[in-house]
Order: sequence, then structure tokens, then C-alpha cells
Amino acid sequence: MIYVAYGLSALAILGMGLNAVLAIRLKRAILGGEVGAKWGVLSALIVVFFLGYLASPLALYLDLPPRYLGLLVSGVFLFGTVFIWVVIGIIRDTLTFLKLIRPDGAP
Repeated sequence: MIYVAYGLSALAILGMGLNAVLAIRLKRAILGGEVGAKWGVLSALIVVFFLGYLASPLALYLDLPPRYLGLLVSGVFLFGTVFIWVVIGIIRDTLTFLKLIRPDGAP
């Protein structure tokens, strides 16, 4: 079963590494403004997740005590919440800019 966990971690690390590269490349292409600033935060969060993904197999290998694994999971939950909040803000700003929603967010 541990090999399945390592395999899943490897796939997740590769995927998140690719996501980090894509996010950073896109950040360089964004001209700025509010969306650009939020994309910078989003890119930073993706890099934080990538580092967490890199640490996950190490935590399994070192047989990290459950109290630290709980802290790791709680941190992922927290950063996931912030990540989704930033994504929703980017989507809202984009839709407002495209005049698909009103500035107050109502349909």
C-alpha cells in the first residue's frame, strides 16, 4: 500500500510542478492591474502547494508523527481555502471586465 501512496505522490508532484511552471509563465504575460496582482498571489499559493507536495513523500518515508500530519493537513485546508478565494476573485473581476456580471456581483 505504501507504494501506491508513493506513486500517487509522484503523479501529484509532477502535475503540481507543471501547474507551477504554467502559472509563473502566465504571470509574466499578465500586464498588471487587479487581476495581475491576484494572479501573483495565486502563483505563490501554487508554489506553496508544490512544496507541500514535495514534502508529502518525505513525511511518509520519515514516518512523521500523526500530530505533524494533522498540522500538514490543516495547512493544506487553509491554503486551499485562500486559493479558492483568490480564484473566485479573479473570475469575478474577469466577468465584471467582460461585462457579463454587474460590478456588485449580482447576475
